[in-house]
Amino acid sequence: MAAQKINEGLEHLAKAEKYLKTGFLKWKPDYDSAASEYGKAAVAFKNAKQFEQAKDACLREAVAHENNRALFHAAKAYEQAGMMLKEMQKLPEAVQLIEKASMMYLENGTPDTAAMALERAGKLIENVDPEKAVQLYQQTANVFENEERLRQAVELLGKASRLLVRGRRFDEAALSIQKEKNIY
Repeated sequence: MAAQKINEGLEHLAKAEKYLKTGFLKWKPDYDSAASEYGKAAVAFKNAKQFEQAKDACLREAVAHENNRALFHAAKAYEQAGMMLKEMQKLPEAVQLIEKASMMYLENGTPDTAAMALERAGKLIENVDPEKAVQLYQQTANVFENEERLRQAVELLGKASRLLVRGRRFDEAALSIQKEKNIY
């Protein structure tokens, strides 16, 4: 089963590379089709539990979407690559990719998706690097506040405040709680 999925993934990678080739009659690479094939390869590798190959396929898919100027889809691919890194227990790298995806979501004009991605990244790293989680939660709260979704903003500021108290950073926690109170 796994070998079959790996072979399927490799076939999709080969097709994607073929779409990216240019020739005498084909002057431009077909980034859209290549991105689609990379996405299929990533799914096949993920099903075969080959997370490193799945991550690489996701990253290639993201680059193809970027070349095609499809930022939302590129961001989705970066987020998927981050999830593959999570499966491989490489949390800091996973958070980095999810942050990149979040920035692309914001550029694309979908701040709610950006905020959800940042919140997911915060949950991932909360136990490993609480300081980074606080930063991500505050960033997410700012996005929600800008979108006038105050309930979600307050909820995330509360999470950040609790992490700050747990980390014995009481001055920052007091400021965070004050900001939370001001929003209400």
